[in-house]
Amino acid sequence: MKKLPTILAVFFFLTTLVLAYVLAFVGTDIVENKDDVRKTVKYPKDLRDLVMSEMRDYLEVINEIQQGVAENNPDKIIKAAHRQGQASLDDTPVRLLKLSPIPCKTMGFKGHHVFQAIEDSARANYSALTVNKQLAELTNNCVVCHRTYKVVME
Repeated sequence: MKKLPTILAVFFFLTTLVLAYVLAFVGTDIVENKDDVRKTVKYPKDLRDLVMSEMRDYLEVINEIQQGVAENNPDKIIKAAHRQGQASLDDTPVRLLKLSPIPCKTMGFKGHHVFQAIEDSARANYSALTVNKQLAELTNNCVVCHRTYKVVME
């Protein structure tokens, strides 16, 4: 019975070493979903990184707009929506437009146009209901795009 604590300590020490080794030196395999029927859109690394960054910013802007609605703060909504509205569309690299399939471009343009509509309507006549309807249209566009396409690096 006196050896049990020592045996347990050695067992936990060895288990910790094994786990540390696995975490530090054993990589994870990329698991591919065989049922994934999305269309693949290939971009060079710099453009893929840009697209992924834009999608993350979409989520951040959507969150900021929702916070603006919750706070009844149209200025916050206007400022956030502006970041992904027409101004963002004007900054899109021509190379990205040339390499993107037309349906991708269509969905991308629609997303930016909805952000612009959110900015415009919040500026002209703020209504939380209107913004929520516009956000539903916007997120539906995102869902359709993510169900249809996957972006990979060439």
